[in-house]
Amino acid sequence: MAAKMDKHELNEPDKLQLFFLRVRAFAEKHRTRIYVGGGIFILIALLTGGWYIYRDHYQTSAGKILNQILETAAKAGSPAGEMAAIKEYKDLISQYPRSRAAVTAYYRLGNLYLGRREYDFAISAYQDLLRNTSAESDLMTLAYNGLGASQEAKKDLNKALEAYDMALKTSSAPSFEALNYSNIARIHEAKNDPVRAAEFYRKALEKTTDPLMTLYLKRKLAILG
Repeated sequence: MAAKMDKHELNEPDKLQLFFLRVRAFAEKHRTRIYVGGGIFILIALLTGGWYIYRDHYQTSAGKILNQILETAAKAGSPAGEMAAIKEYKDLISQYPRSRAAVTAYYRLGNLYLGRREYDFAISAYQDLLRNTSAESDLMTLAYNGLGASQEAKKDLNKALEAYDMALKTSSAPSFEALNYSNIARIHEAKNDPVRAAEFYRKALEKTTDPLMTLYLKRKLAILG
């Protein structure tokens, strides 16, 4: 049997009803502020969502173009084909300068110019990559190595050594230790410093698992004594 309500309970206003009445009164009093605040929230949500969609489309479009260029470049193999690839890489960078694909395009450009012995253009491409990518990028080590190789080809051994040293300090350096140490050793050897050269060749030998690289390094150490 349900408990009987006393007279005080019957006369007491419903608490839930009072709460909603207060909310309604507050909303009516601050109606303009609520509308403005809600509008701002909706606008921020739309802008954030729109920016995300734009960035995703931007990166996807750049990536598709890069894949097409890579396929074309792989089939080229001639001076005319290389020039066509260089132009396409430059167009990609111009169209999508802040894309991940543009960073890869800088690296590919550097490699193409290095292969063509156009060392100043190669240096410029590698430097552009280093300026436009994050310190965590795997391409950092490779770009510094490309930069060092370009400087080495120009017989600027000091700048080459500086680039190879920088390659050792990148976050992805542990994946390329044998290559980095070998490059540094070669510069010291070219600078007639056999002690330092042997030191880095030994470091490279400790890190490599490649049989051909191992043979090369052992021969170098045997020559240096």
